[in-house]
Amino acid sequence: MNPSFLALRRGGLLALNLFVAFTLVACSTGDGDASEPAGGRATVSGGAVEITAADLAFPVTTIQATAGAAFTITLVNNDSVPHNISIYTEEGGELLAEGTVINGGETVELRVEALDAGEYHFMCDLHPDDMNGTLVVEG
Repeated sequence: MNPSFLALRRGGLLALNLFVAFTLVACSTGDGDASEPAGGRATVSGGAVEITAADLAFPVTTIQATAGAAFTITLVNNDSVPHNISIYTEEGGELLAEGTVINGGETVELRVEALDAGEYHFMCDLHPDDMNGTLVVEG
């Protein structure tokens, strides 16, 4: 084989390997906020829990609360569009607590009266397909 052909082939393989390595590093570094899906859990503590709205998402898909105890959800809107948070008996069910719609940069509190043990549905009424989750109330 021609020596210059082998050098070109080795150089091409080296370039390909470097490209793959840099691509893998770029995809696996950072704080993960932009690429990781929502899905965390927030627990009511001291009668309150704070939820942030950003990038048309809530960072949690589960809120955990204690049965028989009223609590407050503080919604912080870090998005550029309006949001709220409301509680329903189930997806498509009866409204239990309706949150005020707020603009980006605003904060609002939603008082939730004591609930029986069970699972409930929470969502942003303006973006229900993207911003929703389960309120788990345990005894």
